[in-house]
Parts: sequence; C-alpha cells; structure tokens
Amino acid sequence: MMIPLGFLDEASLQDISALPIHDLRQLLSRLKEAIETQDKRRKILTEALKLRFGVTARTLLNQDGKDTGTVRFQEDGCTVTSTFRKKVDWDQDGLARVLKESPQLRDHIRVTLSVEEKVFSQLSEEFQKLLEPARSVKVGGYDFTIHGEQNDI
Repeated sequence: MMIPLGFLDEASLQDISALPIHDLRQLLSRLKEAIETQDKRRKILTEALKLRFGVTARTLLNQDGKDTGTVRFQEDGCTVTSTFRKKVDWDQDGLARVLKESPQLRDHIRVTLSVEEKVFSQLSEEFQKLLEPARSVKVGGYDFTIHGEQNDI
C-alpha cells in the first residue's frame, strides 16, 4: 500500500520514523518528485508573469532611471508588484588595477576581488568612480505579487 504524502502533514515524527525503510524510501522519492514538479511549475508561471508584466515593470523602472528595484502598478483592480533583484559582478582585472593604484581600498575589497554592494554605496564618490569601470550590475532575478480584493495570492 502506498502511503499518501499527506501522511507527513498529519503524523508525528515518531510515527514517521517508525515506518519501514522501504516506505520511507518511497515517501522520500515521491516527495522529491513532487518538489521538482512544483519547482518546474513555479518557473513556468514566473516566466509567464514576466512575459505578461515584464515590459510594463521594466518601463516603470526605467522611468525612474533604474534597472533594478521594485515597482507597483494596477491592472483590472489588482496591484502587481514587480521586483527585479540586483546582481553585481566585478571585473577581477579592473579591481586588481584599482587596488594597485589605491591601496587604501584594500579593506573594502575581498580577496576574491569583489566589493560588497553595501560597502560600495557607502564609499566616497571619488572611490566609486575609480571602481565603476570594474563593476557591472545585472538583474539577479524577479518576482511578481498580485494583490486583489480577495485574500492575497
């Protein structure tokens, strides 16, 4: 007999741990498959939301002079919240040159030759300009949330 995955929601840890090894293996295998299926579905839905709302969200960000961040807009009585996460990469050779020319920045640059974004934003404009040629900012991901009159989804 196949134990339903819902058993994990209802049973105690003791009851679950007392199951025969073959049942545990089967539950683990089915749970892994369910997680993979849900992850695939989430990715498909996220890409569909990007297709539907991405241009509007990107346009609103660009109007504010930004490539990343969060914007909100209305559609059919719902508020769509779109977040384009920041992903910063550093040119290792460029950082090495900056470090050679400005050793006082050594405490702000990791051994991997990167600069934490929080640290970069707190540096003087002069130092930021020195580092800027070695810095590139990309969208690190995106999220969409839809709020309506019903419970939030």
